[in-house]
Amino acid sequence: MLVGVFDSGIGGLTVLRELATALPEHDLVYLGDTARVPYGTRSPETVIRYSLRVSSYLADLGVGALVVACNTASTHALPALRLAGDRAGIQVFGVVEPGVEAALEVHHTGAIAVLGTEGTIRGRAYQDAIRLHAPDVPVEAIPCPLFVPLAEEGWVEGLVPEQVAEHYLGHLRGRVDTAILGCTHYPALAPILHRVLPGVDLVDSARATAKAVRTAFGPPSAPTGTVRFLVTDHPERFQRVGRIFFGHDPVPVEWVDLGPAKGPFAMGR
Repeated sequence: MLVGVFDSGIGGLTVLRELATALPEHDLVYLGDTARVPYGTRSPETVIRYSLRVSSYLADLGVGALVVACNTASTHALPALRLAGDRAGIQVFGVVEPGVEAALEVHHTGAIAVLGTEGTIRGRAYQDAIRLHAPDVPVEAIPCPLFVPLAEEGWVEGLVPEQVAEHYLGHLRGRVDTAILGCTHYPALAPILHRVLPGVDLVDSARATAKAVRTAFGPPSAPTGTVRFLVTDHPERFQRVGRIFFGHDPVPVEWVDLGPAKGPFAMGR
């Protein structure tokens, strides 16, 4: 099966990396909408429109399943994408529910922190999912917008990123025992986050999502899958910065142009 994976930019490569390990027998195609990044500061309506356009393109490639690696798109667009996916016969996975389930598995007695972009935190998908499954667990939702540029610049160690993390999260020490990394960029900053929040379990939504997809697909077979990389702008930068999140160079990178969403993914259908 061809599995489509999309993000507003580069960070979703953390999800793709976990999927490549979890689904070795499936072909993967990643589409980074780098012409429209970031989604995290966009309105919900705009995120839905962009997500439907990306998903329509991947549907035209023949994907049988779609993984929404972008936390902001999972927050705002997942219902619309699942509705369109049902009509197109494409199974759609988001990153929020798997991340919440993984957090509740390791949570003990403190609060659960949700760390994300402004759009993800405003959308409240993580907070609402936690309260649905565990209404008595306190939730601390913290937007951390500077983590994304720090991660993309590879500035994940040293005084400056530690000061930024301290500014955002220092007040949570002793109050939380679990933190959901609700942005695909944030795993790159895990060593800093462990120092600022010692003893706190950091939940990587990328790993949790790959596990959920693997469970849905059943046991793996022979590892024969391939990986393809598509972007809507700046392929050279995607390749250069992408190694931070994918572990090695994401190559080759193809530039694509997105037309209007079609068929089940067209707005208003």
